[in-house]
Amino acid sequence: MNETSASPVIVVLLFVLRCLVPLAILFGISYLLRRLGLVAESPEPPAEYDESDTPSSEKMKKKKES
Repeated sequence: MNETSASPVIVVLLFVLRCLVPLAILFGISYLLRRLGLVAESPEPPAEYDESDTPSSEKMKKKKES
């Protein structure tokens, strides 16, 4: 069988093609979608909203009181 040794330049090029190019494409699509207004940013929660008032925290409070 033929043994081929990959030079470091080829390894770097393959890494760029395999990992960084798809990542750049995804970020580019995301940027375009936001720029064109097709994806809206999530709204801010109301001022009176408290994360500790979730249903699971209410259950924990009841268990502690019992």
